[in-house]
Amino acid sequence: MLFLLVTLGSLITSLTGLGGGTLILAGLLLVYPPELALPLHSFTQLVANAMRAGIFYKKVSWKTVAAYSSLMLPFAWGGALLFEHINPSILKVLVGTLILASVIPWKYQLKAEPKPLIFVMAGAISGFLGIFVGAVGPLVTPLFNRLPIGREGNISTKSAGQMFLQLSKIIAFGGAAGVNFVSLKDNIGILVLASLIGVGISIPIGRKIPDQKFDIAVNILLGLISVKILYEGIRELV
Repeated sequence: MLFLLVTLGSLITSLTGLGGGTLILAGLLLVYPPELALPLHSFTQLVANAMRAGIFYKKVSWKTVAAYSSLMLPFAWGGALLFEHINPSILKVLVGTLILASVIPWKYQLKAEPKPLIFVMAGAISGFLGIFVGAVGPLVTPLFNRLPIGREGNISTKSAGQMFLQLSKIIAFGGAAGVNFVSLKDNIGILVLASLIGVGISIPIGRKIPDQKFDIAVNILLGLISVKILYEGIRELV
């Protein structure tokens, strides 16, 4: 079931550019404790984003990616130093809250193209928060969507940026937080394979399925899962 969920999450992200990473993290939290789910999530996203960025590499705004990734690693490293000191139940509440917030149709939208400094700041925040909440896609997608480079350019540029984010997180988890990825190699292999399959099957499907139907289905599923994660985290804390 987890393999299918990761495949579906990777497929959704490839088609719509949003929701799949959060769905994958929510599924991982149903199987693994937060201290394992969050590092494992980085591998699924690294592979999927790298493949998406590679397919449309000519449409990537590398200038934007360079600004976005410039401060990721030091901020991710700082977050990882604090990671082991955070109560796993609190992590569940944080992640559940972020997932729930990602499905709320906020009225605020950016109207102008963000400046490079905005992407630098967004990358630093993503590096730090990504250690604790995993999926920061809902927070930065509005920035990438304001770039005047078309749908494929937006998705591929965001994917390239998130690829460097996940790489920074993996380095930080392994170096600063001391996560033993070698002992998790079997889990990582299955999750990476599912991510690759999801991206692969998205290519022939393309735009045959309307984004709106995907968005509705994903938001309903994410809402239900976020409530379950929040309930578990709050119950454990109480």
